[in-house]
Amino acid sequence: MKLVLLVEDEPELADTLLDGIEAHGYRVHHMETAEDALKAADEHNYDAMVVDWMLPGMNGPKLIKTLRDKGHHTPAMMLTVRDSVSDRVEGLESGADDYLTKPFSFEELLARLRALLRRPTSWQSIDDIHVGPLHIDMAQRRVYIGDTTLELRKKEFDLLRLVAERAPAVVPRNVIARRVWGSSDVSNNAIDVTVSTLRQHLREAYDGDEDLQLKTVRGVGYRLETDE
Repeated sequence: MKLVLLVEDEPELADTLLDGIEAHGYRVHHMETAEDALKAADEHNYDAMVVDWMLPGMNGPKLIKTLRDKGHHTPAMMLTVRDSVSDRVEGLESGADDYLTKPFSFEELLARLRALLRRPTSWQSIDDIHVGPLHIDMAQRRVYIGDTTLELRKKEFDLLRLVAERAPAVVPRNVIARRVWGSSDVSNNAIDVTVSTLRQHLREAYDGDEDLQLKTVRGVGYRLETDE
């Protein structure tokens, strides 16, 4: 089921959109502020975003630009009452993929949302990754070990993808920091915690049989190894 991030601070409109989108078979996470949306985007793999321009604190264009700068490529639709050419240009140049002015019909929003969900992202230009029994579906951002689906948070997925791409080579910690967190200024504890939870997911998928291991290379980084 596709997962949509809705960022809208107007309660009545948010309730209408939330109920309507979910009624058409999608899951929706609703956030009222850009700051909460940034946190949610780091925790979940969204298939599309619907973002209001006027938000308390950080506005919609700044939110989308920040997400793009952090490496998020989720298709995004901007909602706004601002309909001048300069406003549309500003919205699109922030990284939005579509622009819908208020007032709008729900049917049009749904049609545009469906079009965004069909649009390929940068992830879909990359082949799936296979390491032994591990299969990473890049288009859907899903991870499988045999018949088992791993439910990973965004950083867990990005870290696993990185070490799987380079397996069996070692991936240095500074590379992990830049590629997964988007900054070299990341605490060792943040990386260690993400590695620990990822290892737990792998162990659970194998029911204790550690055929696929994320190994520490002391003083350097991590590598993914398989017995197959």
